[in-house]
Amino acid sequence: MLIMNFLNSLLTVLELLFVFSNFKPTHGRGFPDEGYYSNNDYDNQEAIDPKIKIALGKLEHAPQWVPDWPDSFVKMGQVSGVALDNTGQLLVFHRAGNQWDASTFTPRHVYQRIGDPPIPDPTILVFNETGELVDMWGQNLFYMPHGITVDRVGNVWVTDVALHQVFKFTPTQRQKPALTLGEKFIPGNDDNHFCKPSAVAVLSTGDFFVADGYCNHRIIKYSPDGTIILQWGKRSGRDPFTLDVPHALALAEDRGQVCVADRERGRVACFRADNGTYSAGYRHWLIGSRLFSVAYSRAHGGRLYVVNGPYSNVPVRGYVIDFTSGRLIQTFAPEGGFRNPHDIVVTPDGVSAYVAELDPHRVCKFVDEGLRNQSKLEKVTTQTPVKPTATIVTESVSRAEVRGRGGAAAWAWWAGAGWAGAGAAAAALAALAVLALLRARNTGRKGITRRRWEYGHGEFKLRRLLERRRFTRVHSDDSDDEPAPMLPPQPPANA
Repeated sequence: MLIMNFLNSLLTVLELLFVFSNFKPTHGRGFPDEGYYSNNDYDNQEAIDPKIKIALGKLEHAPQWVPDWPDSFVKMGQVSGVALDNTGQLLVFHRAGNQWDASTFTPRHVYQRIGDPPIPDPTILVFNETGELVDMWGQNLFYMPHGITVDRVGNVWVTDVALHQVFKFTPTQRQKPALTLGEKFIPGNDDNHFCKPSAVAVLSTGDFFVADGYCNHRIIKYSPDGTIILQWGKRSGRDPFTLDVPHALALAEDRGQVCVADRERGRVACFRADNGTYSAGYRHWLIGSRLFSVAYSRAHGGRLYVVNGPYSNVPVRGYVIDFTSGRLIQTFAPEGGFRNPHDIVVTPDGVSAYVAELDPHRVCKFVDEGLRNQSKLEKVTTQTPVKPTATIVTESVSRAEVRGRGGAAAWAWWAGAGWAGAGAAAAALAALAVLALLRARNTGRKGITRRRWEYGHGEFKLRRLLERRRFTRVHSDDSDDEPAPMLPPQPPANA
């Protein structure tokens, strides 16, 4: 094993020396790794295939495209990633003058333009909700930008597939990363190297996941200081852990899951965030065999937002999946359609979604007016005083969902709900006890005994009521006329 590792390292060094000594910039139009296509073979096929047309007609066409967003005076290169910060501003990660083409990497994934300086232009653009450019940074740092995300304290995490590295930038320091993982320009598959890492997702605890996407086909979980906790994924096989370019990540923290856009298998694969156990997979014939990105919103009990990629048999569009039932419920695209969507992000309430495209170089914004109006109504409703018991249960969870979570997260939920229920029950019993004492003065000791038994029986009913409320299953507004359900397969017995 040591000899093989030494030989692999030696080959990589020799290849780097070859790149430096024989560097000649070339240009090409093939994009075998990035999955980029200069045209879409399906541009006119949607009108030809009646099955697809009927299926799309049964879906709600939402959210709706917002034209002339962002500011048209802002010029971008290939847009590889989008992310939202805690104030609702959109961060756009683009490649400026650099492009990923057939000549960008050697067959062993070494970047062929190491002799060039990093991109001199700002590669991270920040837009407000109206599409106005409010900030820009990231110049002289990156070679081939790919994934971007923002954690709950405002740190910005990015990946660079040319550098084979992952970076973390704090809110107060944008010129120098606070954390760097991977070795500059050196691809690898051990604990200290990546090979074209594609995405990062950060939990509220500070633990984070990296999709080591294009070569190693694995997901790695780290502690906040960059120590590996666990990893999973493999290139070949037929089990749910087989990943073929894990291209994007989305966290469903309220469900304790991390979901992966398994690009070349055309599916979303979800795993438990605590231990990597497979949870469920989502795919549909209308999405096709290539799925580029996924985002999650807690709206209506949980929704997945996905974009597929150019393929000869299906239209290139965005889709919304009900997380619980697995049904396709919505579809969206800009006027004229998508060509090469690469990433998607959605606001927590599901009202706004943003899609990055490689070609044309743009970002598309979509707004779900139905959810926006509902959100406004809920804000007004929450200002109305309610009975204290209305705050006992803040989330509806089914028995199956609780079993799927497991571990400390499940116990924390049960403990919170249990103590809340106990507090409400104690308050009710105290009121009943006072009433019993007042009535006992007139009815005697025998009456007191009978009343005590009745209040004990009432306590039992109250507990049953609370338990029933805790197990109320969330129902979607899906129609039976929608396309065939995309039900997640049952996990194997050892999952």
